[in-house]
Amino acid sequence: MAGITKLWKRKKGSNSGAGNGTVVNGHDEDSRTIHCNRPDHGLFSYAGNKTSTRKYSWWSFVPLALFVQYQRAAYWYFTAMAGLSLAPFAPYSAISVWLPLIFVLVLGLLREAWEDLRRARGDRELNNRPIEWHDGNGQFVEKRWRDLRVGDLVRVKDGDFFPSDLLLVSSTGPDGICYVETMNLDGETNLKARQALEVTWGIDGKDERKLKDFTAELLCEGPNASLYTFSGRLKYNNAELPVGPPQLLLRDSSLQNTGSVLGVVVYTGHDTKSMQNSTPPPTKRSRVDKYLDKVIWLMFALLLAMATLTGVIIGIRTKQDGTDIWYMRPTESNPYYNPQKAAIVGIVGFFNGLVLYGYLIPIALYVSLEVVRVAQALFMINDIEMYDPASDKRARVKSPGLNEELGQVDTIFSDKTGTLTSNQMDFFRCTIQGVSYGKGTTEVERAAEKLGMPLGPSPRDPRPDSTRPTSRTQSVDNAIEVDTESLGPENNPYKEKGFNFYDERLLAGKWVQEKSAESIRFFFEILALCHTAIPEGTPEEPSLMRYRAESPDEAALVVAAKQFGFYFYKRTPTTLHVRESLRPGDPPRDQVYQLLDVLEFSSLRKRMSITVRFPDGRLLLLSKGADSVILQRVDRKRSGPVAETTRHLKLYGEVGLRTLVVAYKVLDEEEYKSWAKRYADARSIIGKERESRTEELAEEIEQGLTVVGGTGVEDKLQAGVPEAVDRLARAGINIWVLTGDKVETAINIGYACSLLRQGMDNLIVSLEGSEARAIEERADREGWSRDKIQEGQKNFVSRKLDDALQLVLNGHVNPRGTSTSERKISVSESLQSALSRSMSTKSSGANLSRNASKNAAGTLTRNLSVTNGRHSRNPSEGKIGVEMLPLVDGQKVGSNGEGLDQREWAISKESALTQSRKGPPAEPTEYALVIDGQSLAYILAETVLQERFLEVCINCNSVLCCRVSPRQKAQVTTLVRKGLGLHRLCLAIGDGANDVGMIQAANVGVGILGVEGAQAAMAGDFAIGQFRFLERLLLVHGRWCYRRISLMVIFFAALFQLSLIQT
Repeated sequence: MAGITKLWKRKKGSNSGAGNGTVVNGHDEDSRTIHCNRPDHGLFSYAGNKTSTRKYSWWSFVPLALFVQYQRAAYWYFTAMAGLSLAPFAPYSAISVWLPLIFVLVLGLLREAWEDLRRARGDRELNNRPIEWHDGNGQFVEKRWRDLRVGDLVRVKDGDFFPSDLLLVSSTGPDGICYVETMNLDGETNLKARQALEVTWGIDGKDERKLKDFTAELLCEGPNASLYTFSGRLKYNNAELPVGPPQLLLRDSSLQNTGSVLGVVVYTGHDTKSMQNSTPPPTKRSRVDKYLDKVIWLMFALLLAMATLTGVIIGIRTKQDGTDIWYMRPTESNPYYNPQKAAIVGIVGFFNGLVLYGYLIPIALYVSLEVVRVAQALFMINDIEMYDPASDKRARVKSPGLNEELGQVDTIFSDKTGTLTSNQMDFFRCTIQGVSYGKGTTEVERAAEKLGMPLGPSPRDPRPDSTRPTSRTQSVDNAIEVDTESLGPENNPYKEKGFNFYDERLLAGKWVQEKSAESIRFFFEILALCHTAIPEGTPEEPSLMRYRAESPDEAALVVAAKQFGFYFYKRTPTTLHVRESLRPGDPPRDQVYQLLDVLEFSSLRKRMSITVRFPDGRLLLLSKGADSVILQRVDRKRSGPVAETTRHLKLYGEVGLRTLVVAYKVLDEEEYKSWAKRYADARSIIGKERESRTEELAEEIEQGLTVVGGTGVEDKLQAGVPEAVDRLARAGINIWVLTGDKVETAINIGYACSLLRQGMDNLIVSLEGSEARAIEERADREGWSRDKIQEGQKNFVSRKLDDALQLVLNGHVNPRGTSTSERKISVSESLQSALSRSMSTKSSGANLSRNASKNAAGTLTRNLSVTNGRHSRNPSEGKIGVEMLPLVDGQKVGSNGEGLDQREWAISKESALTQSRKGPPAEPTEYALVIDGQSLAYILAETVLQERFLEVCINCNSVLCCRVSPRQKAQVTTLVRKGLGLHRLCLAIGDGANDVGMIQAANVGVGILGVEGAQAAMAGDFAIGQFRFLERLLLVHGRWCYRRISLMVIFFAALFQLSLIQT
């Protein structure tokens, strides 16, 4: 396959590693100069915009495809035998050898051609998409994607994909802002804001003179695979301005909720970041085929020995007996049996022996394998239980040669969005002024009941005095006990997309009769205002109004406000329009709120706020965010119902809901004017100081909050996901989640789909926490170089991994059988030896045989059998457990960044050693590793960190990799696949273009025919309609295929033995 890889790299014309440049004019391109609106036509020889994902070209198909086929050792033997059959001394006709060989070769070539033609068809469709291109004279004309060049000015309209990586010049949106959806890059469906530089806002598509006269020079970094970084300088109108990620529009992302944008082509074709993250299509072979190759070589050695012995004996007898062997027709005229030339007779006898004994290696085995695999593929395709009626899709088998691999999978790498979840958020519960509202059973509760796992806090958690409501009674404090079998989300007449709330005390305008009606009104008023959602639809049709928000849960909160009479229908840069309908039958009232400032949400802030002036003149700050950050900023004198809200959100989190706290602050006019002036000045700063200064001012005004309540939003899983995950885990299969989502979101989904469980300790290795930020702050103060900052961050990640490794090795018997007496890793040892050591164990109970049913509960790769209503493993005798205080970045809190009750344990070596002396905990501890993409970048760069990372993962029950790029997904998959060795197979499953690299890197790739396009399904070896079908694909068809192929191989092995005896 080296030839294919070289061909792919040559075709790409660029290196794919981050930080490496493209070869341009014979030298590495570390930076590039772009003349905007003056396209490159040979000056720099940048790559064109035509892309190709094909494995073969027209001229290379036959030789390369035959090379792939001849990776099977038996084909070389059969070809040699076919050649010998053409000799005049051959004992039988050549046709009997050539026909079967041609049959299996043609069948393989046709399969390769079919798959490559499918790729070519997709490439052709993509390259021929139209785009509006500026012709240099003020006019836009239609052009094909493939014809674009670096420096071209193009116009992209709402809903269209970007044809290449573009520098945003202007937008029809306010203040040069546009919204993009990056689903195909990172799997996220939430919208992301991009903003053009202020100096180019005035360049629009209507003024021909401005378009014609627009010229600028962009100096930026060379092509690289980093999706989240970009740096450059734009020289325009005698000014030099910095540009960064907010000005870059990436190929494979799409424009949303914006009329149109103008952009300059920066990277084209295989230089774009999405293509830099792609990997060449691999050629995969099953372990059965590889095993058969070894058997074939062994049998061929035996055949050579038999043929040699035959030739020697014939030569000796000919020399001794001569013409007495009459049946051989020994005459001088017979050149192949001349008694005077015994040596030649021996040589001819040797080759005759090879041909005669050739049936010891039966070509019928390979013909039968091809036919059986095709029949098995037909069984899978026509399995009605793997048919998805929603999409009208059946299962697809694209690599029948890997059928039997499905029955040997050890580890599954899964995407999240669109694979485990449907990315549909529903408003489900809320707490207002200490009263909880909302009845019904969440999907997590229903899944837990089916699996026999009662939800609840860990035995190590402090237990509140109040009784936790069950699925039959959703009452907290003043809530009314209602039978959820007859009322609730299942029979909810108010249900719509984004809203699955039911409580008769609030719906149909009844909330106005509650004692705390004013607080309820204010709560939903905040939900209708505190967001960045953009309405799509007409104000006169509320039922048809749709909201495009930065996240689906934000849209769900706006839909909830609409259901309770606060209908948000219009947004301008300075105003928010809400139509109030508080009681049924009352005429609606339109209210206009003055929007002053938006403090946007980020993964570091974990909150968003707005300053707004109400119609009655009140000036307020409205906030919503994670309880871990909002509760730290409340006013002690006017805190609101903090204790009750915290307890309710804790209960919401236990049943898998994503939680937020809603708060407000009354602003003083003079203080706000002073703050607003300083905030405007901070936003005008150019450089790194801008971000830190605006964050300081946001922190300043977001102090002294008063809590109003909280929300619980349910992230809808795909049907059958929790049950499928549980059964796969019981079968001894480990499941990893690799997602582009933030850490908090991934943790919530982990709980929802049973990857994470209450009582499990989450070991979080992230460079987005307060400890990691402290390194950056110190670097700013002391003026560290970039290399020193990276060294400090790498040491931080290394320290976290060391502490996590010590914690998991001391805390319990790990699920993968690692010996705690062998936890020191030698740097000089190879990765494979380190993994082999970590797999070994001193007890017979650590046998990792695939025949798990015969082993004890503690010997499975992951034993999730239910003991006393909870997933558990057998505890180890005498192992030391580590009990640590629940901390988030060193501060005690009761929940994570989204309010979910899970413990983000601070991993401290000193505290671990101190706590370990206290003795073992009451029950064995389960661990889950959660790691972000920044940390993975350092881990994947060094072998020592890779070893440490793998051993931590092997000793954890679940692994979640968050904020990872498509290339990192592929790198992690490759790392684990190689680390686990040849005897443990990895399967990757995803549904988007960002999952293609991961799918191709795994031993077996499965694509989901979802809403994100067909890229994953085209790249996969198998394709299914829903994640739940993976259970049947592996546990039913995988077992059948592996068993039947094995039995057939054994049958031919028995024939070989019989043939050998007869011979």
